[in-house]
Amino acid sequence: MAFEDAVKVALAVPEPQSTEMQQDEEDKADADAQLSPLAVREVSSSPKVFDEPENLADQIDDVSRERVRTTTDLNLREGPDPAYLKVETLPNGTKLLVLEKDGKWRRVKSTTSGKEGWINGTLVKPASAQ
Repeated sequence: MAFEDAVKVALAVPEPQSTEMQQDEEDKADADAQLSPLAVREVSSSPKVFDEPENLADQIDDVSRERVRTTTDLNLREGPDPAYLKVETLPNGTKLLVLEKDGKWRRVKSTTSGKEGWINGTLVKPASAQ
């Protein structure tokens, strides 16, 4: 019995709408047409860190950059001063690429973690030195 009722409902043909209901739907469609469409825009992070592939020029530039190694456990910081927040602690012997120099401070990129930050440049030696 329940199956037969379900089949009737599934195969039911809708009854024609009254002219009053059709007029209401037309009025609603006209009102919607008069409203201005909402502006749509894509929101994305700036700068895109993970979405864009690495630039080939950066990869070539990494080959020519100075390479150093830490001589002690060293704090990687957000800026060139001990007052800046620590990004991570680099263990003794960590290999780094020097990106920029500011007095005794060096902006570096860790070859192991890929993180960038500033270190005290007096606590590193050339990577080729043992």
